[in-house]
Amino acid sequence: MAYTQSMPNSLPVILIIEPDRPTLELYSRALSQEYRLLAASTEQLVLELLKAENPQAVILEPAGLGERGWLLITAIKNASGNRRLPIIVCSILDDRQRGLEMGAAVCLVKPVFPTVLQQVLTRLAQDT
Repeated sequence: MAYTQSMPNSLPVILIIEPDRPTLELYSRALSQEYRLLAASTEQLVLELLKAENPQAVILEPAGLGERGWLLITAIKNASGNRRLPIIVCSILDDRQRGLEMGAAVCLVKPVFPTVLQQVLTRLAQDT
């Protein structure tokens, strides 16, 4: 599934990998004023969007993809080359240590309120 929030191209791009449609819609409504949002549900689409769109950050729910979800952190890091692409893990699993060890910039345990996600994105943008 690919989902693109149609907004002006001048907005920073955020790539969301979130298998739960209501959560994806919640995050999209909250973030769409400040970001152009892209959503993907397969590793292949994630890697294609990383190459084509140059996102500012990635929001990832690894639980919906099984072990591949966690391995996707490494694939995203490899696909982004030397660029410091922040990965925000927002998961129903409380496995923050694993996410941080694999290279995530931030690991949040759901429920993650959209305002918290917005604050994290703003802080990460200021750090880069």
